[in-house]
Amino acid sequence: MKLIEIKREYGLNQNTFYGWLKENQMIVKEMTGYVVGPSALEGMETSTSKRVNEDGEVLITTQVIVDNQKIPQLLEQYEASGLPRLYSHQKQKNNSEASSISGLEKRVDILEKQVYILTEQLTLFLKQNSQEHKV
Repeated sequence: MKLIEIKREYGLNQNTFYGWLKENQMIVKEMTGYVVGPSALEGMETSTSKRVNEDGEVLITTQVIVDNQKIPQLLEQYEASGLPRLYSHQKQKNNSEASSISGLEKRVDILEKQVYILTEQLTLFLKQNSQEHKV
């Protein structure tokens, strides 16, 4: 998977992620794009593509691809880096919303149980009250 796809899929902060990769010499920035650096993980490789622009010039671009089985190892090292803002604002917002929704669901479950208990207590009270007035 291309690094840009990993960044998108896992909601990583682009500046932090690419900065960390460069700082750890896993990738190197060249004029054509990024290439595998001297400290790259096993399973990282450089992909080269060529295309012709409107003027007939051949443009060469390079990207780093990571073996899908190595992505968890890469992410684990990234998360262990201790850097701030590992994830993009959008990803953090989505995580925050998810935990907020989860909290609301738990609260609704609790309230439903409390309503059920109160309903049972009210039924019991009404039965007792009606039996007392019959006597």
